Amino acid sequence: MRVLRLEKKRLAEFLGRVTNSYMLIAPVKTDLVRFEVIKNVDDIYLEKNSYFPIKEYFFRKEETLFKFDGKKFAVPKIEAPHRVFFGIRKCDLNGIERQDIVYMKQVQDPYYIAARKNSFLIGYHCNEAPSPYCFCGSLELHDHFDLMFYDRQEHFLIEIGSEKGLFLSNKFKECFELSNQSISSEEKIIKNADRLENKDISHLYDNPDWKKGVDICLSCAACTALCPTCYCSEIHDTVSTKDPSQSERKRSWSSCQVQDFTKVAGDHVFRKEREQRFKHRIYHQLEYFKDKNGIDLCVGCGRCIEACPTRIDFVEIINDMNKDAKSKTN
Repeated sequence: MRVLRLEKKRLAEFLGRVTNSYMLIAPVKTDLVRFEVIKNVDDIYLEKNSYFPIKEYFFRKEETLFKFDGKKFAVPKIEAPHRVFFGIRKCDLNGIERQDIVYMKQVQDPYYIAARKNSFLIGYHCNEAPSPYCFCGSLELHDHFDLMFYDRQEHFLIEIGSEKGLFLSNKFKECFELSNQSISSEEKIIKNADRLENKDISHLYDNPDWKKGVDICLSCAACTALCPTCYCSEIHDTVSTKDPSQSERKRSWSSCQVQDFTKVAGDHVFRKEREQRFKHRIYHQLEYFKDKNGIDLCVGCGRCIEACPTRIDFVEIINDMNKDAKSKTN
């Protein structure tokens, strides 16, 4: 495995060179930490994971699919700027991998594919969990990056993970030097990120202790909005009130946590009860998606817990239910 080295004092130089060739997007801290287009590399903030997921740059919150002027349809031109994303944590990189499965393999979505096509993904590896709610170490996350930066106090070690990463390392080779160090699998372990003691919940569906979360859930959908992997959407047609011949079809984010998500003709709602919706999200994250794709949908970032208004920690709920189940069998 080829490993490069970048002195920390040269990080700003490297990122400055990147901005000369590409749009650079990285985490910054304002009211909260979020990914933004970088004008000044000194604004980049790496002390904490981004509060908001990076997925909105690929799977947009709202997307116009086509417009209609009363006579013909017009499909918007799909823009695909060359972008470098820097400072992506392993959980979010795996979140992109999951969305790639949905929008590039299962469905050939032209909007998502265009957004991903000219994007470079540069990761920033966590030496330890950046949030008390992280549990990525309890899941089987992959190496999914073009370049990965490992913080080694005075310098970074950089792992090349793809042909795109090799291209970037060659393009800016004056910033790097070849390292004789390696990155072991032990060094890739993120400390204090294994809170979920047993992710097998197949036997827990009818456990009454789900009520610990259900009873304080507001169905506000903050959990799905901030999830880096949730991909639920709705499609609506809108018509201009000034000129009814002018209309457009839009796709926008939606959530399995709102009652209307499964509402169909005749006003039937498939998951009317809050408990059904609450458990559906967690089982989709830890079971249903894996049954279909061989990989957990959840990446253990903990955003859904941190952003929850009532701070529902479903990891603790699962841990408690598994402990109770084990004690009853002993």
